[in-house]
Amino acid sequence: MIKILHTGDIHLDSPFSRLDTARAEIRRNELRAAFTSMMTYVRVNHIDILLIAGDLFDSDFVTRETIGIILREFERCQAEVFIAAGNHDPITPDSVYAKEGIFPENVHIFKSDELEKFSLDELGVDVYGYSFTSDRMYHTPFEGKHVEDEDRFNILLAHGDTRSSSSVYCPVTESLICDFGADYTALGHIHNAAPIKEKDGCVYGYCGCLEGRDFGETGVKGAVLIEADKSDGKTGLSVKKIRFSRRRYECENLDVEGAETQSEIAEKIRQFISDRGYGEETLLSLTLKGRVSASLVINTDILASQIEGLFFFELSDGTVPGEDASELEGDITIKGQFYRELLPMLESENEEEKQIAQAALRYGLSALDGENVVDF
Repeated sequence: MIKILHTGDIHLDSPFSRLDTARAEIRRNELRAAFTSMMTYVRVNHIDILLIAGDLFDSDFVTRETIGIILREFERCQAEVFIAAGNHDPITPDSVYAKEGIFPENVHIFKSDELEKFSLDELGVDVYGYSFTSDRMYHTPFEGKHVEDEDRFNILLAHGDTRSSSSVYCPVTESLICDFGADYTALGHIHNAAPIKEKDGCVYGYCGCLEGRDFGETGVKGAVLIEADKSDGKTGLSVKKIRFSRRRYECENLDVEGAETQSEIAEKIRQFISDRGYGEETLLSLTLKGRVSASLVINTDILASQIEGLFFFELSDGTVPGEDASELEGDITIKGQFYRELLPMLESENEEEKQIAQAALRYGLSALDGENVVDF
């Protein structure tokens, strides 16, 4: 039985620029910690092969601290480590991958944008792969090629894009994967990974990122564990997702239909967070939806400051004035006149213009009701 851990898109030294300075530094350290936890898992569980499918680093700039961590962890593990450089950390003359003698002997780096092979004879395994040599790759290095020995357990390590046949990030298709004939194709580049797939005996898929870095990378993240056995031309594979992420990003909508006060909305938010089980591990982006009182001005900054228990919380207002606003059309008071003046913009097909009118209506009605709008 061969035990393989498939990871990639780790993006060490990511800036986390959307967060404030203190929390960004925490997240950078947590990303390193996720990598360290993964390497501990490799040691404790006696993983034979570690596959890193590109973008181990976020850019050409790698801190000395990060290099020290990865070299220490690679030296401590017994696994054979294979690295394919991606579009964020391509092989260049100045890249860390090009430095001679710094990586231990168990680390194997694909140094070309053409297909290469490493053989592990004691395991009966061949590992094929390639690396980006710039931030673009227009060809597919394994196109028109096939594994050399079908009796061995064959792995293809590929940073590429399955979403478009004209992608500038190494276009990859299911047919190309199947034609190559690897028993397992370890893909990198797509951070929100779909489940591992199988077709015609070829098992392939993305591992996803190790730790989410923004609200485009939601949910629990980690790596893929593969346990494989091949004998008499037959391959047996089991696949399991392993969590390594310290925190999780989540994007949600909350229906606050009929709300009349900010306090009411704040309570709905707290209940929503409790029902979802979100806590200190969560970075949450929440958008309010539904029709609310036309005179209710929602101050998202004030509301967000009242919510505790999350690592990070941002709030957006996607509500619209409620049905009571239309009742103002026949109102003979200044409120009615104000509404009628705004009506062309409120019914505009221009979404930006409509949002401005909705905000103006809320502020105006709130002021006419004697509310203090200075704090808004």
